[in-house]
Amino acid sequence: MPILYGTKVGMTRIYEGDTIVPVTVVQCLPNQVVEVKTAAKNGHDAVKVAVGGKRRKMGSKAVGGEFKKAEVAPRMFLREVPLPAGIEAKAGAELTVAVLDSKKLCHVSGVSKGRGFAGVVKRHNFKGHLMTHGSMAHRTPGSIGCRMDPGRVFPGKRMAGHFGHENVTIKNLKIVSVDAEQHLVVIMGAIPGPNGGLVAITQA
Repeated sequence: MPILYGTKVGMTRIYEGDTIVPVTVVQCLPNQVVEVKTAAKNGHDAVKVAVGGKRRKMGSKAVGGEFKKAEVAPRMFLREVPLPAGIEAKAGAELTVAVLDSKKLCHVSGVSKGRGFAGVVKRHNFKGHLMTHGSMAHRTPGSIGCRMDPGRVFPGKRMAGHFGHENVTIKNLKIVSVDAEQHLVVIMGAIPGPNGGLVAITQA
């Protein structure tokens, strides 16, 4: 199950005949292997990869030591992924867009845009109240329960609160094209996160 990390570039559109197809462009720079984990030593087989753009600073000494030991240039993030078949398991190896099969669907995971503290209309698509006829409650949630029975508010009640900035996965997206030279993957549809955000592309 190959997992490749990349950076969301943005959305655009392509034409398939007379049909406009919305697509998202993801730049997947080579994911460099920093550490190889084995079942004998770590209890599972996986590789730790350096992903994202280059870091301006090394970060902590512990993180800097991992890059230095593997002789890999510092990157923004370290992520652990299962070892894809056919990849040489050693520090310094690279996972590129070549591990993706354009004929198969993919799942894309990322962190959605943060919207801060939002009300029920924006957060849960509530209709709201009347805007006329003397109404003084336009975008309020209204009643949230009864004081007699059950005499409390049930957990999970849809109310105002923190909106966005959570892990989101969009499943079964089609890979339109893969550009190995520019390290670009063009995916049909929208994917979570802002432009420049880190996303993970997974294929079965």
